[in-house]
Amino acid sequence: MHSNKSNLLIAIDLSVHSCNAVRYVTRNCSPARVKVSLMHVMPTAPEIFWDLEKEGFFKEQMKGKYAKWKREAKKEAQAFLDHAKNILLKAQVGEGSVKIMVQERKMGIARDIIEEAKKGYDAVIVGRRGLSKLEDVFLGSVSHKIVEKVGNVPVWVVGGDIQSRKMLIPVDASDNSRKAVDYVGAFAAATEAELTLYHVVRSLGTEFLQDFPRSKEELRVFEEALANHARDMFQAYQESLEKAGVLPARIFTKYTRQSHTRAGEILREAKDGDYGTIVMGRRGLSKVHEFLMGRVTNKVLSRAEGFALWLVP
Repeated sequence: MHSNKSNLLIAIDLSVHSCNAVRYVTRNCSPARVKVSLMHVMPTAPEIFWDLEKEGFFKEQMKGKYAKWKREAKKEAQAFLDHAKNILLKAQVGEGSVKIMVQERKMGIARDIIEEAKKGYDAVIVGRRGLSKLEDVFLGSVSHKIVEKVGNVPVWVVGGDIQSRKMLIPVDASDNSRKAVDYVGAFAAATEAELTLYHVVRSLGTEFLQDFPRSKEELRVFEEALANHARDMFQAYQESLEKAGVLPARIFTKYTRQSHTRAGEILREAKDGDYGTIVMGRRGLSKVHEFLMGRVTNKVLSRAEGFALWLVP
């Protein structure tokens, strides 16, 4: 974090999804420890205003109509942003800690938000649209572009009006997971959230098992080695969270073996355990996929409707 306050940027598109994102922040961040910028980029005017083939007289008429459209669009945006600001103020976020930004589109809605995100924010927060939208597989095109293109800032994708404050942190022994744990510790220390470190071990494929010693004793030794590895890993992460100020009583660990799909297991645990937030490292373990999201993270993102997913670079 850059100061004692976390600097958050919420992309506002005048929809219920934006309100959900704002409410999520009030439930999952300490009001005294955040600064929030609410940013709305005005969409492009309807095509009719840009038809240059029109007669001169018609163009003159359009000028007035365009000015009126712009005024009304700005007024509607301002009213929505004031409403969003009030949600934050009611939750005790200080008046001086909330900033409203309405701007005309420069490079494109998503690109303008991505540009703003480079200015020292601790998270960019977007609402997630429903799965029924055909024009985009799972997010809404602006949110999708933000998730794809914001490289070095964590992105929180809020998938609904989330009530639960419980957080699930899927981990392995990677640097990726360590960064995610360090990041969540800084936020969770100032809240009462319960955190569960969750490790999923894939089941051994049949090809591997053909050459694998079958004796009960050797299998037992192998299982024990896996369990010891998980325990050591959990201990290191717990220490990191406690150092950040999270009370030990709020940290839990869980370990699942013989999983056929890690993404499926993570989503099942999130649902069964009534979690509100899933925190994952953004990048895959493979260097080849450094510029992409990891495969498991991507699968969780595509199916995490009803949760907030934090993608930590």
